[in-house]
This record gives sequence, C-alpha cells and structure tokens, in this order.
Amino acid sequence: MAIWWQGLLFALVVVAAASVVVALLQKFAPPTARGHNNELGTTLFELLTVLYAIVLAFVLITAWENKNEAGHVTFKEANELVGVYWSAASLEPEARDEVRAAVRAYTEEVIAVEWPAMRDQDPVSPEGLLLLDAMRAPVSGAQTDDDVVQARLDTTRDGVLAVSEYRTDRLFQAQRGLGPTMWTVLVPGALLVFAVMLTLGTPTRKYQFVLVGLISGMVALMLFAAYQLEYPFSRSGASDPVPYETAIERYDVIDAQYTRE
Repeated sequence: MAIWWQGLLFALVVVAAASVVVALLQKFAPPTARGHNNELGTTLFELLTVLYAIVLAFVLITAWENKNEAGHVTFKEANELVGVYWSAASLEPEARDEVRAAVRAYTEEVIAVEWPAMRDQDPVSPEGLLLLDAMRAPVSGAQTDDDVVQARLDTTRDGVLAVSEYRTDRLFQAQRGLGPTMWTVLVPGALLVFAVMLTLGTPTRKYQFVLVGLISGMVALMLFAAYQLEYPFSRSGASDPVPYETAIERYDVIDAQYTRE
C-alpha cells in the first residue's frame, strides 16, 4: 500500500475513534450545554495547541533533516568508494586488484547485508570493517619517489579513511530515532489536546464533530509523518541503496575503459 494511503487510512481511523468518543460524550453532556467552559477552556486549549504545535513542528523538521542528511551520507560514501577504486590504479597490479576487489566486496556487502539490517534496525555485521581493512592494507605502507603516483596513493588512503567515517555516520543515522522520551511527549500530548477540546461548548452537536474530526485528523497525519521519518533507512519512507548500485556500474565502466596489466 502506498505511504499516502497508509497515512490517510490512519487519519480516518483516528477521526472515527474520536467521533465515537464525541458521540458517547454527547449522550451525557451536550456541547450546547458546555458553553460556560469556553472562557477558560478556550484559553487553555489555545495554550496547549500552540505548545504542542511547536514541539510537533520541531520533531518533523528534525526528522526530515535527518533523513536528508542520511541520504547525503550514502552518496558521499559511494562517491568515495568510486574514488578509491579509481585511484587504486597507481598501485602495483597485484595491490591494485586487491584494493579494487575489496571495494567491490564492500559495496556488495552494503547492498546485500547492511542495507536490509538497517531497514530492520538489526545489528550490522562487522564484515564491512574487515573489508575496509582489506582496502587499507595494500596502501598503508606504499611509497614512491614519483610525486604524481605518491599523490594518488595519498588520495587512496584518504579515500579509505573517508569511507570509514561515512560508514560510521550511516550506521549512526540508521539507529537515530526520536526515542521513547520524545514519543512520551507526542502521544500523551495529543491525547491532552483532544481531552481539552472535548470540554469546549459548541453551537450545535454537528459542529463539535467537525471541530474534533479536523483537529484529530491533522494531528494524526503529523504523528504518522513523524513515525515514518523517524528512521531514514526503515519504515515506509526508507531510502534505497541506489548510490551503491550506481557505484558498481561505475566500477564496471572503469574496468572496461582501462585494460588490466
């Protein structure tokens, strides 16, 4: 089911539940008889909604920025992998092939193993770290008197280090959720706003259904968005390993254009 259908269905369920509560409440206390609560209730309702809206907006903006940042990290990591694959040409044939094999294996490990683990929020295998060591080993002690070749060796070392740093950032982002504390604010806060809204008097019974339904539906949609954006690599808003798949295609192009010795 498309994510927007999921959001709409969730909002409709929340509105339906809120309408049931309103219908039950109206049997005991009609909204037309609660007008005396409006002077104090409206002030309290406005204060709570403003505070809640600020918190919810902050959460949504933060979650969206984290998702974008996680996407940028994957593109940077994939680009550094291509850079390492390219600059490995400055090594001796045996060392070059060793580095490039490790780069390919690492990229495939990210796509086939690490990505599903991040999507399921499971621990990631240490195999990626071992493959980073395999990339680093052939260039760790390589030296040459040729300044041009030495520059490319240094670029390769720096590239492997950058890949390691981007991998750490990616795995950190995969586990970077809102946390129980923030959800403790968001969910009870929504219920508190709903409870205060029920104390307000309205001109007609139908108007109370409209008021409660609109506000409940909007809050439900925003909470749904926060939930889906909480983890950038999982749930319905999860990104795909497109940068790494593109990197493998670029490896193939590099191999096709430059004959192995």
